[in-house]
Amino acid sequence: MTSTALTHADQTTLDANSIASALFAHLEAAWNAADGAASGEVFADETEFVNIRGEHLRGDGVMIGRAHQGIFDTIYLGSTMRYEVGVARLLAPGCIVAVVTSTLDAPSGPLQGVHQSRITVVITERDGQWSIIAFQNTIVMNIV
Repeated sequence: MTSTALTHADQTTLDANSIASALFAHLEAAWNAADGAASGEVFADETEFVNIRGEHLRGDGVMIGRAHQGIFDTIYLGSTMRYEVGVARLLAPGCIVAVVTSTLDAPSGPLQGVHQSRITVVITERDGQWSIIAFQNTIVMNIV
C-alpha cells in the first residue's frame, strides 16, 4: 500500500488523521505478519529513517523493508506491534506531520517485554499517492 483514496484537494484535519491511520494500519499488519517487504511499501523513494537506536538511514521502501525483515527474523522474532495515531495535521497541501505511539510486545531479544515508543513522521503526497518521507522513532522511558 502506498496510497490512500484521498488526494490533497480532499484534505481536512480529519483526512490527515485518516491518511496517517491508514499508513500505520498497513505498517501494523506488516509487522504482525513479519513481512518486511510490506513494511517498506509505505515509505517514499527517498526516506530519512531514524530507528529506535538512533541510527539514521536514508533509502527507499525496499531498503527499509529489508532492514525490517532482518529484525523480524532475529531480535523481534514473534513480536507484535500496535500503532495509535495521536495527532496528524496538514502542514501544507500534500504534507502531513503525525505523532504516533507504538506498543511492542517482544517475547525475547534486547527489548523483551512490552515497550512503547513515540514516532514522528512526515507524510507527503506525490502523484496521488501518500507515503512516509521522514520517520523518527524514540523509545518512551519510564522516568521515576
